[in-house]
Formats: sequence, C-alpha cells, structure tokens
Amino acid sequence: MSVEHVDLHAALTKLLRWASREAVARELAGPAAAGLSPTDLWLLDGIVRSGPVRMGDIATWQGVDKSTVTVQLRRLADRGLVVRRADPSDARAVLVSASDAGRLLHRDVSRQGARVLAGLLADWDPADRRDLARLVSRFADDLGPGPRAR
Repeated sequence: MSVEHVDLHAALTKLLRWASREAVARELAGPAAAGLSPTDLWLLDGIVRSGPVRMGDIATWQGVDKSTVTVQLRRLADRGLVVRRADPSDARAVLVSASDAGRLLHRDVSRQGARVLAGLLADWDPADRRDLARLVSRFADDLGPGPRAR
C-alpha cells in the first residue's frame, strides 16, 4: 500500500465526515429541500439523472430491499417529486420518474450545492478546480453506475 493511498483514504474520511454533518447537508441542499433527508435527495438525483427507472433497479442500485424503496419513494411521491406508473413493457413492474416539481427541486439543490462549493474553492486556481472536478467525477464513475434508465 502506497503513501498516496493512505493519504487519499485520510482525505476521503475527512471529506465524508464534513459532508455528513447535518448543518453542512442543509447548506448544500438549501432551503428548497427543507424536510427532505440526504437519502431522499440522493434518490431523487438518481431518478432525475436516470429515469424513468424501475423500482427494482432502484433497490438494487441502493443495495436495499424493494420494501425499503417503496417507503422512500412514497415520501417523494407524497411531496409530488416523483410519479409512479406501470412499465409498458411489463405491467407487473413500476417505473418511477421525476415530476416537474422534482426536476425543479433537483435543479435548485444542484445550484445551491454548486454555490457552496464555489465559495469554498474561490481561492483555488481555475485549473485546480477543473482538475478536482475531473478527478472526483472519474473516481465517482468508477464506483459504479446509477440505476438503469428505461
């Protein structure tokens, strides 16, 4: 194991600890997301980026049972952020898509998070900001795909 791997692990641990703080999560999401959990926002993000998506695929993507996804999606549906409908290719399956309100909220949350990060990285050289975005995106992509779109 190299020093870089140890240093990277330490940096990721610090980053995850920072991002998991309730105040930080609220600041990153902004007031539009009041009442939604980080899991709700993560799920909405996956649906917006990949939808429509089957509930079973969401469960697989999250690594949870379908019953857990059903409860999570009910919270989003009750707020009008997602819509469920029968899959035209298999009436037994349910497809989930973001509603207009869900896409709008996703856009607002994404912009708020970008504003927070812009403030944190304001003193960074633009080339360093681009490198960070490229490398973190590459790392995230290597962790695995999101839910499969239908």
